[in-house]
Amino acid sequence: MDALALDIRYALRTLRRTPAFSVVVVLTLALGIGANTAIFSLLDQVVLRALPVEAPDRLVQLDGPGTFRGRTNLDRGFSRPMFLDLSQGTDQVFSALTARAPASVVFRVGDASERVIAEMVSGNTFDVLRARPALGRFFSAADDVVPDGSPLVVLSDGFWARRFNRAPGVVGQVVVVNTTPMTVVGVAAPGFTGVLANEEPAFFVPLVMKRAMTPTRDDLADRQTRWLNVVARLAPGVAVDQAKAAADVRYAQVNASELESVPQFAAASDLFKERFRAKKLVLHDASRGLSQIRADMSTPVMVLMGMVGLVLLIACANVANLMLARATGRQREMSVRLAIGAGRARLVRQTLVESAIVAALGGLFGLLVATWLGDVMLRLLPLQELGATLSTTPDLRVALFTFVTSALTAVIFGLAPALRGSALDLNRTLKEESSASGGGAQHARLRRALVVAQVALSMLLVAGAGLFARSLANLKQLGPGFDTEHVVTFAIDPALSGRSQVQIKQLYASLTNDLRALPGVTSAAFVDTALLTGSASQRTIQVQGYEPKPDENMNPWTFEAGPGYFATLSIPIVAGRDFTDLDADGAPLVGIVNETFARYYFGTENPIGRRVGFTAWNDAGRMEIVGVVKDTQYSQVRPGEESLDASRVRVPTDGVPRVVYTPFLQSEELGQMTGYVRASASAAPGVPSLIRETVSKADSALPVFAMTTLERTVDQSVLIERLLALLSASFGGLATALAAVGLYGVMSYSVARRTREIGIRVALGAARRDVLALVLGDVAVLIGAGILLGIPGAYAVGRAAQSRLFGLSPFDPWSVAAAAVGLATVGLVAGYLPARRAAAVAPITALRTE
Repeated sequence: MDALALDIRYALRTLRRTPAFSVVVVLTLALGIGANTAIFSLLDQVVLRALPVEAPDRLVQLDGPGTFRGRTNLDRGFSRPMFLDLSQGTDQVFSALTARAPASVVFRVGDASERVIAEMVSGNTFDVLRARPALGRFFSAADDVVPDGSPLVVLSDGFWARRFNRAPGVVGQVVVVNTTPMTVVGVAAPGFTGVLANEEPAFFVPLVMKRAMTPTRDDLADRQTRWLNVVARLAPGVAVDQAKAAADVRYAQVNASELESVPQFAAASDLFKERFRAKKLVLHDASRGLSQIRADMSTPVMVLMGMVGLVLLIACANVANLMLARATGRQREMSVRLAIGAGRARLVRQTLVESAIVAALGGLFGLLVATWLGDVMLRLLPLQELGATLSTTPDLRVALFTFVTSALTAVIFGLAPALRGSALDLNRTLKEESSASGGGAQHARLRRALVVAQVALSMLLVAGAGLFARSLANLKQLGPGFDTEHVVTFAIDPALSGRSQVQIKQLYASLTNDLRALPGVTSAAFVDTALLTGSASQRTIQVQGYEPKPDENMNPWTFEAGPGYFATLSIPIVAGRDFTDLDADGAPLVGIVNETFARYYFGTENPIGRRVGFTAWNDAGRMEIVGVVKDTQYSQVRPGEESLDASRVRVPTDGVPRVVYTPFLQSEELGQMTGYVRASASAAPGVPSLIRETVSKADSALPVFAMTTLERTVDQSVLIERLLALLSASFGGLATALAAVGLYGVMSYSVARRTREIGIRVALGAARRDVLALVLGDVAVLIGAGILLGIPGAYAVGRAAQSRLFGLSPFDPWSVAAAAVGLATVGLVAGYLPARRAAAVAPITALRTE
């Protein structure tokens, strides 16, 4: 220990004597370690972290994919009767099953109201997760039996803090959810979000309060509506395979019962029944919670983690080069220490202690860099609810990651200089001046190899940044297919205020007219599903005269829109007419389809006047197609991918989806709608406040939410792509700068070693351009070797990020070429400075250097 303490004191004195070297090395490592820590913190919170509950590894999510007829509101969803049936008969393999579903509600305390996302949960949820309340109590199984019989609320910690300022007297207080008074019975502990990850609901309510939470639909007893996620806790000693085998037996029994008891299932074809009976359960790992955000963010975060890992390797190579140069300058010192009895192991330990101190300082400053970079990323994240649950303050896991990263970097950049610096020829080194004992060809080769490695790694990063930038440009060039300028969008849900369907339709109709009358407004309309927000809805359709193929997807996307919707968004009507105020209740049912729908079902025939029908709404043939509109983008700007409906169910698409528009005045279940208001350029900035005033005049208790512009919505739709492009470009630029610094250092070192040679060449008649060509040729060799080695890696980066690319192959020649040209340019500029210095060497000065 005394020897180690002596080494530490000596290392600190040595670093103080070379402040410039110390500052450069620490800052280089701080940037590399800080970037890695910031991305790891995001990766940990979004992808890796387990639920903060007891034994999360014993949690599994149930999924029953396959043939089904009805409504699906949640990915991997079940009906409540199915949940109750599965809860019985599986107690040998599951300790218990719990269920949940989200709900968008209006929360009122006194005169203040706001729209929030709540969580409907089965009464045993808190027991299954083995959670303890911070205040009051949680629900029990007895609170989830009688429909509408348990108007109880458990607040989340975050909502309690924001809405009630952590007042302990909140337990027992009566609040209003939509129009139903409910009693607060407890507050959850900090960090508890139920089975959700990356999201914190405002509060929890029992499932039996479904009617109060979603006034337009009560699905408690409906076996044809899948609206619940089901999570189970494995019984002690039961493996996942055992649980699945036993649960499949019970699942088959329940499915057989449903085929007999559900009329629509019983009347289905033999093929449907056969496939319905053959369905099996899938048990997904739920230890990290349920998170759609994780599915969206996992690939981008993993790609960024790989990128910052490469940045750290480049930083280590750069620091190793600096340490090798420093070891060269200290060879005489090391030789003297060896001559007076120090062993080689002691010298290696001394150098590694210096490396460890530098790495520790880099790690400390890296935490500051990580916090700053984390704040930047939070402002760029695509989902507000995700940003609300993330923290940029390093916790114990992040601190441990930083410590381990710092330790590894100390070994990576410190070991080679330590071994090289202690491998000395005493007689030769002591006889030579330290300036002349340049470390020999071995040092030179190692330093050049490190520069080649830096250029190769930089090639990966810069080419990857080019891929993401070009992909983003392709998406922006594609556009949404409609005019987004000067359009303000907002949402309201009068159904949550207890209005009847007739009143809701009257409100939307009168609001449409009032908004159109506002000064500077040119048009306004409502639609039930907001565009480019990841939302979509589907319904099974029948087309008169069209015979579906077995297993054919007959579920087009559906929108309920008002008159003037297409004009407001500048979507051309290519055939037929728009909706009018006459397309209301009691009038003949009508619909408008997009071009893809018309081509799919009618080919080149005229679709106007053809008849279709939704199986869950009306008989086939009752709805007449009165118009065809141009194809646009709907759920997101990026086409041909899975999209997310309003209840977070994955909706597969093949390019542009088939779409049916129906007039909202003929809707049977009208609730939340999104309004679009187009205004002149001069009036657009003042439109949001006018909208709020107009809605308030119609209903002062009706919250307006999701107020934004359509242009901003488009930007939000490609925000993950923008995040990838921006951060990858930043990391690529940082890597290039580090590689340039490393190249400059190596060439400066090389020129210093070859000063005598260059002087002799000049004395023998070599021109200045010859010396420049000599040095820059050496630079070109290093850069070229690095670029060639980096090209296969650039292809690997493209393959890894292929799912996030649009309109590009994993190996994009333009991105690779641009990266090569950029690196070559930066490298030649970095090498030119030592080359110019070499060309200016006077022969007499050069010949006197030794």
